[in-house]
Order: sequence, then structure tokens, then C-alpha cells
Amino acid sequence: MPSARHSIRSAAIENGLLVLTWEDSHESRFHPIWLRHQCWCPDCGTPETGVRGIRLHHIDEGISIESAVVEGNGVQVTWPDGHRSEFAARWLRNHCYSDAERARRQVQPVLWDRTLSSDIPVGSLIEAEADPAARLKILEMVRDYGFCKIVDAPVEREESQRMIRLAGAQRQTHFGTYTLKKKTTVTNVGDTTGPLDPHVDEPYRYAAIGITVFQVLRPSSNGGASTLVDGFEAARHLKEQWPEDFELLCKTPITCQRFDPGDNSHGNMRWYKSRLPVIRLDDRGKVCGVRMNERQISPLDVPADQVVPVYRALKRLFEILYSEDLRLTLNLKAGEGLLFDNQRLLHGRTGFTPETPPRAVLTSSVDLDDFHSSMRLLQRDLDPDAMHLELQQGMAG
Repeated sequence: MPSARHSIRSAAIENGLLVLTWEDSHESRFHPIWLRHQCWCPDCGTPETGVRGIRLHHIDEGISIESAVVEGNGVQVTWPDGHRSEFAARWLRNHCYSDAERARRQVQPVLWDRTLSSDIPVGSLIEAEADPAARLKILEMVRDYGFCKIVDAPVEREESQRMIRLAGAQRQTHFGTYTLKKKTTVTNVGDTTGPLDPHVDEPYRYAAIGITVFQVLRPSSNGGASTLVDGFEAARHLKEQWPEDFELLCKTPITCQRFDPGDNSHGNMRWYKSRLPVIRLDDRGKVCGVRMNERQISPLDVPADQVVPVYRALKRLFEILYSEDLRLTLNLKAGEGLLFDNQRLLHGRTGFTPETPPRAVLTSSVDLDDFHSSMRLLQRDLDPDAMHLELQQGMAG
């Protein structure tokens, strides 16, 4: 039996719109052109496959509805030319564009600071491999908190794909699945042994890394703890304390670059450069992505009168980011790791002393789109309404 939320009480045509009243008393209003364009009958096709017979320029924007009747658990709409469209009740409710329903579909990130240390999100790789619901819970924790600690993970590099597959298909970058370790010639800061301030990876790419998969094969016995900072919470602090600086960093493009001589990229030389703001807002003015890495900021390319204000704003932002109040420190053991959103979370580590055998950790990545896809496919079977939520789009767009 459908829930009250998914049961239509009545359908009527009012002022040219299809008005549905639901058993939970919510009211949805649909424009005829929206309904006609979204007819998914065999003739019209579906955007899910991209095979469509209908074209917008064939639809009059003033098209009217001939009739609308509730049939079973849905509505049948008849058009003036005799074409019929059938819409399932659940589909209509999940795509209702009333203010209340659009707000309901917005995922609200859980912002956090160092006080989260007593209750961090944790999931088991072994449980996730055996139970789709456990895997979905891990992905939804990454969605909500920006990260999840993973336990019961492998300690051999040969099995590293197991943890990557939790999030999706591995993204192929110039690093691949990279082993962080001390090297004689260092072209990657991760191969040093000193402390690393919180940062996002690869801000020099326009298509930035989405989900980072971090795996500890062998930890250091004298440091090397992982640190995390919620970039959304840092942005909130900046907006609260210095709103003019927040606005400046949302609109001012900052150049970041990286030259890779090929020492750690299969011998292929690379030189990347991008120019984007360090904070991105979505269409509702909410922070949806960050691109914060002080080490890779190149010479500012801004009007002369903006040089000092932009530097002041960046300085204040990084003072917030480096604050102990926001920093979460995790001493990960062998067989533990992290899945985290590189377009929200900043990561770093404490310093450590080289030893034998050396510290060995792996880092790889999955595109944000692919991570979202993995989550939707699980939700399709386990929580169909959740697959229609609007997810954080990161720095895209």
C-alpha cells in the first residue's frame, strides 16, 4: 500500500495547471509544457537513455491539458491531439517543483569541527562488500560528513582496488594509485616527512579530484597521523567573521598550477594550470565546493586595487583552516583508511621520522560523478526516494 506521501487524493485542472492533492495534504502544481516534455511513453522516449522522439520545438509553450484522471497509483493525461501520457504518483511527487519539495530534495551537509572526534563516521569494508545496505551507509556518510573512516581494509597493495570499488571506478590521473613514501628527489610534497597543513589535492585542475581513497598499508610508529578539516565549516566561519572577504573569495579567480617532471607519473611530463575561485556557491547561494591549497597559489592575476584585499581574504581564510579548533586528527592503523570528498574536505598529516620498514600509504581517486552514480544505484533498490536528492556538485560548473 503506497504511503500517504505517494498517494494521490485528487487531480484537477486549475488555471491551465494540473493540480494534484496528496493524501498527506500536500499540493503539487504542474505546467502542461513540463508534463508534455516529460512524457516517457515508448514514442516520446526517456532522458534516462537519451533516446527521445519528442522535441521541444514541436511543443507549443501554451499547450493545454485536455483531461487528467487518477488511474491506479498514477495520473493519465490526455492532450488535445489525442496523445496520452501516464505518470506514476511516486515519480510525480519526487519531481514536484513546489518550494517545499525542492527544499526537501536538498542534501544538507553536516558541518563539523574537532569535537566530532568522539563520534566520527566509520564503516567496515568487509561488511560493505557483503551487504549493499552497509555500503550505501558508508557512501551516505561521505555525502553528509564529507568523509568516512574505513576499517577491515587490506594491507597489501595488490588488494587496493577493493576499497576503491566502494566509491566507484578509479579515476586515472597522472598519479594513478600512488604510494606515498620518502624519495631521494621529491616532486610531490606527500613524499616528505614534515607536517602537512590541511589542503585539497590538485586544485590546478579544472576537473578536480572528487573522492579521495586513502589506504594505510603500514603506518609510522612515530607520527604521520591524518588530519582533516571541513572546508564548508571553514567557509562558514569566514562568512560569519568577514563577509566581505567571503564574497571576494567566491568571485575572484585564483590561479593554481603544478609542473610534474614525470618522476611519479609513469615518465610523462605534465604542466597543469587553472584559474577559479577558491569557494564555489550553488544557485541557491550555498557553499558547494572548495579549492583551498595555499602551496599551489600562483601569482595573483587581479586588478591592481584588488591585490591587497584578495591577499587579506586568503590570509584570513587560511588562518581559519589551520586553526586547531577545526582540525580532526586520526591515527590510522594498518588496514584502515579514509574515503573523503576532496572538493569539501582538506587533509594533511603530522610529521614523522623515517624508519625501516618505512611508512606506506596509498592514495587514489574516484570522480564525484561516479561516486554519486554508485550511491544512486544502491538507493534505487534500497531507498528509491533518496536517489532523487540533489547532491553537492562540488566545484563543477
